[in-house]
Amino acid sequence: MLALIGLGLDGTEISAKGLSHVAGSDEVFAEFYTSLPCVDMCDIERIVGKPITVLTREDVEERELPLERARDGIVAFLVMGDPLVATTHISLAARAREEGIPLAICHASSIYSAIGSTGLMLYKFGKSASIVYPEKNYFPKSFYETIVQNKKRGLHTLLFLDLKADRDIYMNPVDGMRLLRAADEETIVSTIIVASRIGWKSEKIVYGEVSELSSLDASFFGPPPHCIVVPGEMHFAEEEYVELFRYG
Repeated sequence: MLALIGLGLDGTEISAKGLSHVAGSDEVFAEFYTSLPCVDMCDIERIVGKPITVLTREDVEERELPLERARDGIVAFLVMGDPLVATTHISLAARAREEGIPLAICHASSIYSAIGSTGLMLYKFGKSASIVYPEKNYFPKSFYETIVQNKKRGLHTLLFLDLKADRDIYMNPVDGMRLLRAADEETIVSTIIVASRIGWKSEKIVYGEVSELSSLDASFFGPPPHCIVVPGEMHFAEEEYVELFRYG
């Protein structure tokens, strides 16, 4: 059996249902290469009451270790946020169903729901996208096309910033804004929201002109994880709420 269990945004929001599956498991695995918890592994082990084996990207995506062990045993697989947000986890769930392996899904909060902390209405978000660091002769700008298409429909855009924990890559908001401005040749992006550590005790939300916020020192926003929201057409209630986070 395979139980995919969400830990929520800060790593401590496991549900009673999730704890029950952990208690009945033979092995407990976790992965943090797609996000990072605000508590250390010892704290998470104390919460779940069992030792946890942290897996690498290769363990999950290439070896499919959780699935392999679930064929003959009971496996609890802990992930940050909600377990069915990442494509990798959906693939594991699909494979388990295909092979007839009993599957349990224990949902938890994710950035897709918690981004409502910015004051923007969730039903007004369009497609999300990611800003990644350019590599040699490669500067992916598909995120900008997503912004353009969403703005045409009056929708907000949630932008994830490059985060590869297994390679120690954590894009800061200033780098993200600079890459956004470099791609924004039509200058359609004027104001943005920087949301840092949403759902953590140290949560920070800042709203302002992208030209102004991008000139700040990266330390102003604090440690990762971060994301950026490009607002579309805002309802007056949204405008009033985001003004509460206005920089300066």
